Amino acid sequence: YGMLRQMGAVDDSTTVVTTVRDLQLVDDIPSDPALCDDVPVDVICTPSRLVRVDAPLAKPAGINWEKLSPMAESQKLQRKSNDKSQAKTRRDARKGAAPA
Repeated sequence: YGMLRQMGAVDDSTTVVTTVRDLQLVDDIPSDPALCDDVPVDVICTPSRLVRVDAPLAKPAGINWEKLSPMAESQKLQRKSNDKSQAKTRRDARKGAAPA
C-alpha cells in the first residue's frame, strides 16, 4: 500500500479489502499508529460473511521510511539522487546541451 500511495496509484478514498478466516476476526485492534504496521481495511471477507468496518483508521500517507532498514534508507537517497540527475539531463536536453 505504501508504495502504491507513494506513486499516487491509491489515496484515502481507495477501498482496502482483505480476506481472513472467521476465527481471525477480533472486536478491537490497536489504534495507536506507533503500534500498528498494517494498513487499515474497509472490508473484511471471511468464508461465511462480509464485514464492513464502520470507522476505519487513517491510512498511511506513503512509505514509512523510518521503519525501514538503513539499507532501504540508503536506497531511498540513491533514488532521490538519480531522480535529480535525470531531471537535470531532461532540462539540459530541452536547452540543447550535450548530456554530461
